[in-house]
Amino acid sequence: MTLSLQFFSLLLMVFSGILVGAIIEGTRFVTGSFPRRSYVYKYRIVLEIFVWIALGLCSFFILFEVRDGVWRIYDPLAQIVGILLYDQLFQPVFRLVGRIFLRLIIQPIWWIICFIWLVVNKTFLLIWTLISFIFKPFHFLFQKTWHLALQKKPNIRYNRKYTKKMK
Repeated sequence: MTLSLQFFSLLLMVFSGILVGAIIEGTRFVTGSFPRRSYVYKYRIVLEIFVWIALGLCSFFILFEVRDGVWRIYDPLAQIVGILLYDQLFQPVFRLVGRIFLRLIIQPIWWIICFIWLVVNKTFLLIWTLISFIFKPFHFLFQKTWHLALQKKPNIRYNRKYTKKMK
């Protein structure tokens, strides 16, 4: 393995550590913003463990692609350095980019989804109101006469009191 490849893999591990720090902080932010009674909030620690496992697998995949899976002692140290670099230097930059992404992309999409939901909801409400307005007279008649349909009517033809005995 050449020295330039080792240096490249070291920089790649530092960069992956920076991304690990950003992803973990984003995961904590997203899971912490759910309501306290939701399952995501209750099981946020389990979710974070799964994210850590996925990030570890991604790190190994990076090592597998760059150095055919050869692991060196400086690889986890480089990732720790990347996480510390994220915490000390890049955290404000990532938070700024996250806020810009939230304001410019996520919130307009969420607004469009809420607007479409509101239009569909109000359309169904209007249709329901029109249908109930049309059927209101029939509903009134049904309310006045439904008890008559439930009354038991004597059947005179088969009632013993009214039939003659045949001999």
